[in-house]
Amino acid sequence: MTVLRRRHAVLGLGVTLTGCTPEPKLVTQSNVAAGFSNHRLKRVLIAIYVRSPARTENQNASLLQAAELKRAFDAKWPPLGIAIEVVDADGAPDNGGPLLTAANTRFRSTEMLILQTKSLKLRGAFVEDYEIDASLYHGAPRKLVWRGATELPSFYRVSATPSKRPEAADRYVDSLTAKLREDGLI
Repeated sequence: MTVLRRRHAVLGLGVTLTGCTPEPKLVTQSNVAAGFSNHRLKRVLIAIYVRSPARTENQNASLLQAAELKRAFDAKWPPLGIAIEVVDADGAPDNGGPLLTAANTRFRSTEMLILQTKSLKLRGAFVEDYEIDASLYHGAPRKLVWRGATELPSFYRVSATPSKRPEAADRYVDSLTAKLREDGLI
């Protein structure tokens, strides 16, 4: 094989491997309140806060949206025996308080999971990486019993491709579910 052919072969292999890089693994870190690790989730009201007035419209739109997360939770948690009600609390009056109260009156949740976008890392005008903070509250006085944070690295690849967004929401819910299971809550 000539030197030129070997270079083309190596270059072709490099291009092929570059296009096949797997999506980065999501990392969820958490802590659970002492004495609560053997509790199993039953009826969870999930409040989702994605948007922030401090970010541009394009940055807000590039993050996982409440509808995408709702679809993923609806597909994954009821088969585990967890009843859910998902509320998009973005932009609701009084930070969604009346909306959540009405949903809870109707649904009668035993736990509330609040998901909020945190720690954005920007690449120019686009969101490169970000984190979703999850706080789980239990009981009527809503005592904080579990807290988790999930990093979504290289998210700009997903946000630019609409067909990858449902998969990204599924990956997030899978990572959150795995951590809750590891902490004894599922």
